[in-house]
Amino acid sequence: MDRRRLGARVAVTVRDPIHGSIRIDDWALPVIDHPVYQRLRRVQQLGTAHLVYPGAHHKRFEHGLGAYHLAGLLAEALGLPGEDALTLRAAALLHDVGHGPFSHAFEELARHVGHRHEETTGDLVRWGPLSDLLRRGGLDPVAVGEAVAGRGPLAPLVAGSLDADRMDYLLRDAHYTGVRSSVDPDRLVHVVEPHEAHGIVLRESGIIAAEALLTMRFLMYPAVYLHHTVRASERMLQRAVQEHIAAGAATFDGLKTETDDGLLHRLRAAGGVPAELVRRLDERRLYKRAFEGGPDGADREDLRRFADDPAARLGLEEEIADAAGVPSHHVLVDVPHAPRFREFGLHVLGRDGEPVPLREASTLVQALERARLDHWRYWVFSPRRDVGHVGEAARRALA
Repeated sequence: MDRRRLGARVAVTVRDPIHGSIRIDDWALPVIDHPVYQRLRRVQQLGTAHLVYPGAHHKRFEHGLGAYHLAGLLAEALGLPGEDALTLRAAALLHDVGHGPFSHAFEELARHVGHRHEETTGDLVRWGPLSDLLRRGGLDPVAVGEAVAGRGPLAPLVAGSLDADRMDYLLRDAHYTGVRSSVDPDRLVHVVEPHEAHGIVLRESGIIAAEALLTMRFLMYPAVYLHHTVRASERMLQRAVQEHIAAGAATFDGLKTETDDGLLHRLRAAGGVPAELVRRLDERRLYKRAFEGGPDGADREDLRRFADDPAARLGLEEEIADAAGVPSHHVLVDVPHAPRFREFGLHVLGRDGEPVPLREASTLVQALERARLDHWRYWVFSPRRDVGHVGEAARRALA
């Protein structure tokens, strides 16, 4: 970090591989330096994806800084008043401080027992140790918390169809996984304007930039977010956590503030199935595809419940394991939620000044919406030696 004095203020410039120079205002420095935010240096942005993409070791820490930077550009482009601009930047900076270890890998488990990282974030911002730091910087913690939670006039810029969060994570994830990106965030922030009914809308000149963003998101699902090996490794980690909690050795509340290394240490020390699964992750002896189903399964009600109900999924795993004659933790069922593209909700200002849905203004967006499920799959994973028996049992159970 490079510190330089600007009048009575001290600005900190951080060099970032995505955005170049990010200037951190003085009010934000104590917030970033607080242990609650520093913990994000030890939380992977993409969970276990580094086991597939060796460069994917970026953390929630730098993602927050990138979102903060883009929020500032959005505030400037939209002409937000000073107080709103500060609130927006603070919300973008802090929107992920409530994430558990390994980010969405842990989140998938936690939300089934009523935990969401947005709620933890809101508590930390409104009432927790960050609230006093925000007040000292002249910000209202409640207003920041509302924006983080997706409420209020600033919500579309923090958790909307075109926000600082998704622009940064898409660029950052693509960069660190080696996926080529054509997204131009500088262009995107300068082709939006506020709208009373829709929060923000695109000018007609921004359609190409929005198409590039949506195309990139569409490609990142099969390439990274729904890559079968990424999903297998995440399910192994999730099963290790489930076994650890089922044994009475921990609770979700007790684990949600851990770092990645802290969680792995706990699981290794627990012995048994959790330690076995983590040892496999350490040595990259990952489970393989024993069974795979195609996009037609996205419409099956019986499959969707396995995405939303861990108990039902565990029951299916035990049924398949029993039929295959293998231990139950040698069968992992993964039914991802279908990809969601909030950008489909964007509106474009037509030449008559009236907003129209982006899908009506772009035939490319129409095609992407129709193809949304083309790359969606569901899987049953098992150790390599069990693939044959487990695959046959899974086929009978899921036919």
